Amino acid sequence: MKKTKNKKQSVEGPEEDSGKTIDLYRDIVDGTNILIWRTDAEGRFAFLNPAWEKGYGYKTEEMLGRPFSDFQTPEAAEYYINAFRNCLIGETVTGQETGFFSKNGDEIHLVLNMIPLFEGNGAIVGTQGIAFDVTERKHADELLQYISAKDELTGLYNLHTFLSMTEQQIKTAAREKKELMIIYAGVDNMQSINDEYGYDAGDQILIDTANILRKTFREADVLARAGGDEFVISTLVSSKNTEEMIMTRLKENIDRYNADKSDALKLSISFGASFYNPEQPVPVNEALSNAELKMYGQKKNKRK
Repeated sequence: MKKTKNKKQSVEGPEEDSGKTIDLYRDIVDGTNILIWRTDAEGRFAFLNPAWEKGYGYKTEEMLGRPFSDFQTPEAAEYYINAFRNCLIGETVTGQETGFFSKNGDEIHLVLNMIPLFEGNGAIVGTQGIAFDVTERKHADELLQYISAKDELTGLYNLHTFLSMTEQQIKTAAREKKELMIIYAGVDNMQSINDEYGYDAGDQILIDTANILRKTFREADVLARAGGDEFVISTLVSSKNTEEMIMTRLKENIDRYNADKSDALKLSISFGASFYNPEQPVPVNEALSNAELKMYGQKKNKRK
């Protein structure tokens, strides 16, 4: 019987497998753009992967030994600290939005996941986690919200946003024991301007009206274009005498605008106002409708 010579086989032992696995994990942790960290039980960073340095300007030694909250706004830090404490009692934190500042002062928006870090005996000795940078997505969402909330021509809020923000003002009025004045404004003779001078001239009148309203009202007031040639404003007032003061200021700003305009392009606006009393609440739409009726009444009187 012919004997065959056994070929020598190369077999890697378990230690070599383990070493390769560790090298693989290290390559992944070092090469990823995902933020990875560990903290001790006091919340101080004990490990940070290179993504922190690559993306946000900090040297690792600047962050190690310090809590994440040192790099956050007070509000973001408060939410993070609560999540960290929950993690220390064994809970898993998933999908929490937070933020911090890069070394050059840019605000970074993150979504983080965090789990407890256990010792061999089962005791929790810290936390470990990963975070994804969602800053670009956040900015895109904010831009979309801005676009959807604003009137494209004038830059004022649209009616939907006005109603939502006025609901918040109503809560403030109740808390501060003030009334809310809602003003409905309509540009007069808009159709005639469009017919005689064209829609570009008409659009400019609407833009100018929006700017006059901005000059007249406070930054805290809510200004919106209701559609077409109509505008709405809500403002907190201490007394109904405020209406006269506001209307006087409006008239002065309109007169100033008209000073160098030809008669045909002089701006004329009709107004109607109603008051919302938190002690005798009515739906916002009802208060708005009352102001609108008064505005149309003033328009009718001007035509006589």
